[in-house]
Amino acid sequence: FDRTVDMVTVMATEPDLRDRLRARLEPLVTADTRVVVAHSLGSVLSYMALCNHPDWSVHTFVTLGSPLAAPMALGMLDPAPVDGVGVWPGVECWVNVRAVGDKAAAVPLAGTFGPKVEDVLVDNGHRAHAPEPYLNAEPTGAAVAAALA
Repeated sequence: FDRTVDMVTVMATEPDLRDRLRARLEPLVTADTRVVVAHSLGSVLSYMALCNHPDWSVHTFVTLGSPLAAPMALGMLDPAPVDGVGVWPGVECWVNVRAVGDKAAAVPLAGTFGPKVEDVLVDNGHRAHAPEPYLNAEPTGAAVAAALA
């Protein structure tokens, strides 16, 4: 959790870091990309990229251990939330998988980004924020499979 807070601070204060990171991500999304799966701060960058590219044909956004609804992350979003409500990222389906005990993902996303977000709670054991248990969780696989069907 402390590492995530430190990384958010760096992303919020280093002048062009977010732009450089998005520049690495954006060329990877093609007309064939149906699903974007992103963990932790990757979900913040992916969210901003999806919002800023409504022309993309991405059907499903799967966030894992996402801090998107945390006040620190909300303050750095582009586009910025309007009256506390986050902009919908232009996908048909958004599944947010968060784990019991994951402090970075303590806040469900539906309250900030709307009821279309499907918040799913899993138990990653003692590795609450680690990407591997999230990637191996049944709701993650089901969301990816549904997007590719």
